[in-house]
Amino acid sequence: MACSINVPTITICIVNYNGLKYLKGCFDSIAKSDYPFEKIETIMVDNASVDESVDYVKSNYSWVRVLALDKNYGFAKANNIGAESAKGKYIVFLNNDTVVTPDWLTELVDVIENDREIGIVGSKLLLLNAPEKINSAGANITFYGGGYDIGFMDEDSEKYNTSSNKGCVCAAAAMVRREEFLSFGGFDEDYFMYLEDTDICWRYWLYGKRVVYVPNSVVYHKFSGTSGVYRHVLLKVFYGTRNSLFNIIKNYETHNMLLPLSFSFLFHILKTLYFLARFEFNLALSMIKAYCSFLRYMPKMISKREEVQRKRRIKDRYLFDNSLIVTFSDSFKEFLRLLKV
Repeated sequence: MACSINVPTITICIVNYNGLKYLKGCFDSIAKSDYPFEKIETIMVDNASVDESVDYVKSNYSWVRVLALDKNYGFAKANNIGAESAKGKYIVFLNNDTVVTPDWLTELVDVIENDREIGIVGSKLLLLNAPEKINSAGANITFYGGGYDIGFMDEDSEKYNTSSNKGCVCAAAAMVRREEFLSFGGFDEDYFMYLEDTDICWRYWLYGKRVVYVPNSVVYHKFSGTSGVYRHVLLKVFYGTRNSLFNIIKNYETHNMLLPLSFSFLFHILKTLYFLARFEFNLALSMIKAYCSFLRYMPKMISKREEVQRKRRIKDRYLFDNSLIVTFSDSFKEFLRLLKV
């Protein structure tokens, strides 16, 4: 972009928690973006890191506004704090363990600026340590309340280069209109972390807005740099289990809730037994704790459900028919594919 006269202002919101080792790569790459630099505001929301992240950024990146929080509020609330403080027309939620390409921001703006029906746009994420492989080419919502990244660990190829509607996109690199995002309630802070992006994208669809994958916006991502790369770690098991149940309670029409809840209950029992059989007692206990937390939050989720259902403009049937919520069969095929990679 050569001229910045009519270019919208953008706020890049980066949540950090003890991510010092990733910050240089992230901020150095942002500084090389071809978007007019005077139109970019960069905020780092720090969740009470103890690794000198805050001092490092203040000393080396004077153009980054640091919001140092008093404790770890999680991914969802920290991003909401950043959004409320943002000055940009658009907000990009960007993980601290990413490296962006020069035109990543321009490509996102070009798509969202030209269509008011689009509410969220997401980048193509490639694995930072294996850039020939996909981290996320958009994402699917599963019928049991979860989500999965399309193409994860697959070789990057032309089939991932088509822009299209997706059930959701990964919040590691996603853009929204600030005022719209806040009016829709932002990320659900009770999620703390994991599946908050699935939930917000689901809500956008229900409220009549589209979620679009933009493959020309390329970002390299150190997958699970903060929380850990392995699938079965305590945080992922606990929040992934509980928050998928939150998604079902909040977002489905009443007549569509029973089947995914029943499936989830059965699946989670089997998963707990699997952990026990492998003597992974901490993981089994994490499953039980997830259900206890879910039940404790149930009244609050029902209250949130009432608001979501009151505002919805789109029926579940539309999401099913357009594969924005994918079937059990498709979800199971993805599970089998991942076993082979």
